[in-house]
Amino acid sequence: MAYSELPDTVYMEPDDPKMRPPRSPTRRAVGQILIVVSVALMLGATLKQKAMISANDISRWCTVWSLLERGTYAIDECPWQLGTQDKVLIPEPFPPEGEEPVKRFYSSKPPLLPTLIAGMLYPARAITGVPLDAKIEQERSLRMEVQSLSDDPPSDPNRILEVDEERGYRVIDITPEEPVEWPVQVLYFNPVVVALNVVPMLVMLILYARLLDRYASNDWAWFLAMAAAGLGTNLVIFSTTLNNHTIAAWSAFFALYAFLRIWDDGRTHWGYFVVAGFFGAFAACNELPAALFGVLLFLLMVVKAPGKTFTAFVPAALVPILAFLGTIYLATGEWTPVYAKFSEEGPDSPYRYPGSYWLTPLAMDWFDQNPEPWWVYLLHLTIGHHGIFSLTPVVLFSFWAMFRSMFGIDARLRTFSWLTLVLTAAILAFYVWQTHNYGGSTQGARWLFWLFPFWLILLPLGLEGGQHRPWVRWLTLAALGFAVFNTGYGLQQPWSHPWIVDAMEHLNLYELKR
Repeated sequence: MAYSELPDTVYMEPDDPKMRPPRSPTRRAVGQILIVVSVALMLGATLKQKAMISANDISRWCTVWSLLERGTYAIDECPWQLGTQDKVLIPEPFPPEGEEPVKRFYSSKPPLLPTLIAGMLYPARAITGVPLDAKIEQERSLRMEVQSLSDDPPSDPNRILEVDEERGYRVIDITPEEPVEWPVQVLYFNPVVVALNVVPMLVMLILYARLLDRYASNDWAWFLAMAAAGLGTNLVIFSTTLNNHTIAAWSAFFALYAFLRIWDDGRTHWGYFVVAGFFGAFAACNELPAALFGVLLFLLMVVKAPGKTFTAFVPAALVPILAFLGTIYLATGEWTPVYAKFSEEGPDSPYRYPGSYWLTPLAMDWFDQNPEPWWVYLLHLTIGHHGIFSLTPVVLFSFWAMFRSMFGIDARLRTFSWLTLVLTAAILAFYVWQTHNYGGSTQGARWLFWLFPFWLILLPLGLEGGQHRPWVRWLTLAALGFAVFNTGYGLQQPWSHPWIVDAMEHLNLYELKR
């Protein structure tokens, strides 16, 4: 019997590789096609995208510019600083000896990621000597226009190239005097976005296909889960812009891949513990609430192999943690992220300085000062206009798989299902408690995007019924279709409202302060 013909109830234990059939030629071909299509889509969209498209990424790029061009974390002199409200006004942390600290602007984003990017760009900046904000001027080509002799002639006679009295027209030079300016930043910044988003997503999809070989018991689950991972999540949308959410997501995935190799496959090589520790901590450095994931991952590793957890996992995890804390201290002179002071009021508030956007926020940010009832906010984060299930309904099948696994209906990934449930519930509760604005103008609840790897790993277990049940197949196809539609809608501008918000506004069902 071919592996693709195995019934849904048949499952081969992943810790016995000899019993696991090799990937079929069909799966190999479809997997390669989906990976190439997905990565090519992300690469093309990224290279077409402007280097800076929102206040969020401009804030980080300003820190990169300041580090490379001024040797400081302060962004006062950054030429793009006025384009971002994601900044704070605080006293410089290390003023010259004997001088009072001067208040300066700093990005409100944790400085670890911009510091790493500055390190990536430093060789190119040093070798070329070209500033990040430089512009290349190019003379314009000649442009001409035919004008009737009855029209007023140009004020500059030298603009007249030819006059035909018999036909009654003149040819004039309408070439703009200003040269074309090409910003060099694109050559610096777009490769960074490719390196931080597209390349890790390629690796993630390749490794995800290997996980599907373990956990997808039939072809339908394998194919549809692969399509969802490559085309149907908000990670694809945000692959075109500098952000911390995609980085946290692929970091979490790499940590989970190593964890599953240890927990399910019984692998005890120290390298898996290093990968789990480093990327689990790095995910938390990019999404601070993901620290809960790091703690739970550590506890599970202690249960499985305490010796290698303390000798490999812990030292690897300390590398990004110490770098995170160290860069915060270098930037602000404190050990906690500056965005922890967002709710502070008064004249010393780092966010509410004279002229600050946060004094009179608009659109989704208006809810910071006028919060909705918690249950309304939770509703919109799950099934509403920023909902996990409404924007990417294919994830519903992940939760169905989670339910089946936790309650013994399906023995696979039981521990992983409980881990995913605890993290999903805890992170939702945290943001319902701590926030009100859905992440601002953004395609979905961006603070939850790092959980997509958890849901994707469970997804094939929830899709298997489509192999033999036509109604389930159409249901899963519809869910995937809506998820891919959401990707297409947001791909051009990740920092914009989801299609449900736009639709509700056009129908006068939802009003945002403008």
